[in-house]
Amino acid sequence: MDIKYETNTAKQINDINSSNSSQQSSLFFLLKPTLILSAIVLVAVLIVTLAYQIFGPPILQRLEDNVGENLMKLAQALEQNKNTEDAKRIYELATRSRFTGEFNRTYVFYRLGYLCWADQEFEKSAEYLKQAVQSQEYPQKNAYELLVDSLLRIGKHEEALPYTEQWLQKVQKREELENAHYYLGRIYQLSNDLSKAEETWIKGHKILPGGKSSFELAFLYKKQGDCKKAVYYAESVLKAGLLPTRESAIKKLISQCSGSAK
Repeated sequence: MDIKYETNTAKQINDINSSNSSQQSSLFFLLKPTLILSAIVLVAVLIVTLAYQIFGPPILQRLEDNVGENLMKLAQALEQNKNTEDAKRIYELATRSRFTGEFNRTYVFYRLGYLCWADQEFEKSAEYLKQAVQSQEYPQKNAYELLVDSLLRIGKHEEALPYTEQWLQKVQKREELENAHYYLGRIYQLSNDLSKAEETWIKGHKILPGGKSSFELAFLYKKQGDCKKAVYYAESVLKAGLLPTRESAIKKLISQCSGSAK
């Protein structure tokens, strides 16, 4: 009886061990895919970490350096869609960002100044446009007219003088050169130096007859009582057709001079 009991006990132990071994084997096969997946994930994380350490900083640096350009493009898109208020906000944000190119930075100041000028915010436009022309390498030439105009509108004609002189040195086209002479004459006029204003406008008229300088001369001579000269410059304005919105005023001047001659 004792021998049989021991045999049965040994068999039970063997059965238990066999069952445990089978369970462990099944558990291993169940966990095997998870272990493999974990290993793959770990390797992937290590690869990504290594790649970031090698390539990440230069990429981030380039992105940081291009922030200004990216904001500029966004503002341009908003401007094209006539969303000027949001465009102004984005341009303003861009002015405080990094640019890879100096030209783009000054261009942002020019566009922001232009939008403020169009909204008759002349104090703001003057400040932005000053930044647009300050670059020695890439000044925005188109900003000079708006800058000088803004300064004149807020009563700062003395401050406008050096910018107008810079403008004259940078322009080449006849229309732009005549326009710069017109504004220079306006500065002299506001400074009560009518002889210099007259001289400057005469130069502008010679560069481009019938432009704004000619218009100013017509009214200057009309005010001085010299209708002959006034009509001469007034007729040059009508002949050139460069100032269609001012033709009614010119025709009225000619009519008044003709009436006084009779």
